[in-house]
Amino acid sequence: MNRVSQLSAVVVIVVLGACGGDDAQQQPTGPGPSGPTATTSVNIIDNGFSPSSNSATAGQSVTWSWTGNNPHNVTFDDPAIGNSSTKTSGGFTRSFPTAGSFTYFCTVHGRSIMSGTVTVN
Repeated sequence: MNRVSQLSAVVVIVVLGACGGDDAQQQPTGPGPSGPTATTSVNIIDNGFSPSSNSATAGQSVTWSWTGNNPHNVTFDDPAIGNSSTKTSGGFTRSFPTAGSFTYFCTVHGRSIMSGTVTVN
């Protein structure tokens, strides 16, 4: 392997390592086959989702961002969607390819205190 190939291999390993995170199920966002993917945002504040109800179109992503100090997670009623880990910072993104109503809550604080819905048209 020549020097340029070795350097290229090291760069690829470093970049791939930097892309890791604790949300192994995280789905990619960004350009899709027909252009950029639109994203809707939800802030996870101390003991609440803001906003708690979101609308999206099929194929759109929703990103939850931890902005408070308390640990929280995003847990969907439909486990096939995938859930976030419990944490105090970072983000979590899910794409919704089909129409429907998708409810979620924080298992740390319970459905009656912290819940939300994504309605996909």
